[in-house]
Amino acid sequence: MSGCRGGVASASFDQAPECDHGRVGIDLELADCAAARYRWAACRDAGPRCSHEPDCAAILDRLVATAAAERPGAGEYPSEFRYRRFADINENMRLTGMGYAAEPEPWTGPPDGQGDETARDGADLLWRSQRPPGRAGIPAFKLVSNDRWVITAAEIEEALAAYGRAPADLRARLEMEPRWTAWLEWLAVARHHGGFEAE
Repeated sequence: MSGCRGGVASASFDQAPECDHGRVGIDLELADCAAARYRWAACRDAGPRCSHEPDCAAILDRLVATAAAERPGAGEYPSEFRYRRFADINENMRLTGMGYAAEPEPWTGPPDGQGDETARDGADLLWRSQRPPGRAGIPAFKLVSNDRWVITAAEIEEALAAYGRAPADLRARLEMEPRWTAWLEWLAVARHHGGFEAE
């Protein structure tokens, strides 16, 4: 994995980041599409034909078609968010109570290439889905590095609920920005796809 795993820099909103947090380009993809894409790639790499029923490529195509129907203006890649930098989005989420500064737990799983692959994959998914205890919304660290963080449907629901409680004048001011409204639309769709991955 790339990014800052094992040495994640501070994800606070006001500190100078050592991993270029908020400025590094991060790709977001709907969680179910990302999982299907990884399964399809593993199947493709394993041999000439997919042995799953239905075929892994067909599952991925169906999920992407669903995303396209839900996001008609999304363009060629409907399962992905078109923006790649999130410093302003993280700040707006902090202002509205949708997100918060936090530090991720360090990676404690086995080093790459060691241990049972299935167990390692499970530990990796748990680490990438971690949530600071007692907090609601989306932790800023998930949008400041490309460690394939999973932003869960529950985190999205909490963030959208917090946004609904934010002052109306603040929401109106933020919603004048197309990037912010695109973010809100992305969250509304992503919560029905198991969340999204940030890589």
